[in-house]
Amino acid sequence: MDSVSSAIDRNDYSTLHADVARAIKSVNIERRVNYASQMGQNGQRAAKAQPRIIPFFQKRISKYLGVPQMVFTGAIGSFVFMSFLGALLTGSVGGIIATGLITAGCTFGFFRGMKKYDLAKKYYQYGNILGEAEYFNIADLAKVAVKGDKEVLKDIKGMIKLGFLPRARLDSTETVCMVTDRAYEQYLGAQQDRIAREQRENEQKKAEMEQLKARNAEYAKLPEAAISILEEGKEYINFVRGINDKIPDTEELSNKLYRLEEIMNRIFAQVKKDPSSADELHKLMNYYLPTTKKLLNAYVELDKEPEVGDNITKTKLEIDAAIDTINMAFENLLDSLFQDMAWDISSDISVMKTMMAQDGLTNESQGFSAQVMGMSAGAAQAQAQIQSQGGAQTLTKPE
Repeated sequence: MDSVSSAIDRNDYSTLHADVARAIKSVNIERRVNYASQMGQNGQRAAKAQPRIIPFFQKRISKYLGVPQMVFTGAIGSFVFMSFLGALLTGSVGGIIATGLITAGCTFGFFRGMKKYDLAKKYYQYGNILGEAEYFNIADLAKVAVKGDKEVLKDIKGMIKLGFLPRARLDSTETVCMVTDRAYEQYLGAQQDRIAREQRENEQKKAEMEQLKARNAEYAKLPEAAISILEEGKEYINFVRGINDKIPDTEELSNKLYRLEEIMNRIFAQVKKDPSSADELHKLMNYYLPTTKKLLNAYVELDKEPEVGDNITKTKLEIDAAIDTINMAFENLLDSLFQDMAWDISSDISVMKTMMAQDGLTNESQGFSAQVMGMSAGAAQAQAQIQSQGGAQTLTKPE
């Protein structure tokens, strides 16, 4: 606070960062000293503090790395540069080219050494910030170091390239850096889990799309009323199946629910085949199925009660018996859906038998032929009688 106040009063913030860094460092040192003294007071050996293991510092790097290179290349570069000026004055083309190339090389080496020195300082700065972390987020490190994300990423890449961090690796998005093999293995495991999860999600989405396509193809020629009934019917069927799963110990009732589910599946399958039968299901959808659902929910709630009284037992038995009535009623409803079909089939059979008898293809054809012949003989006899009476009347064909 003193450093901040002083910087504001002087309107000079050039040393503020260094002052704050020194203050934080002194606090950390004081905390470590206090912790060591507390350890000694607790009766534990505090004479020799164990060095803290920092995974970031996998390799010992000189804080003055690059300085000898800067000094050496700087000295040679200065001497060669003087020679370069001399070559310019004398007009020696060969000397100009040679000294120019050497000067450029020394300049490159000088800045290379400066980069190493800068990275060495940042190496210890970042390591002290990260502490025992085996992996870190580039953005988080940049915030604490008061630097840009791109600058910190560039620094980490430079350290990896120069061998400062021999075990460090960046993730695929270059947002996280793992500095140990264990952290990298965990990252690979997480990546495999993510890929497997994405594959499962994609397969699930694909299956849902296939189901949707099949549903659209299945419902393409059905009227809206029939589609609505079929969708609602699926919900009731799934509900009955779910209730059955909740009461697996009640074998007798479970079998009844299996039967109920089977009948409902057959009813809605018939609606799918014959959409006109959907008009007969208004009471089923609006009253019978909702009431059945209410009864089954009540049974599940009563079954959860720890103490069974007379009222609970009686109500459960009534619901169990009601399921028998419901199954019988639904079976009758299913049978009624086939009534028109039964009438049509009976009519077709009757017509076919008559035609076969007329064509003499069945045993009934003999009686049919005798009946026709008797009718023909009677008609001939009546005609002869009329002619004998000399009448000019015309015999009409009996209907």
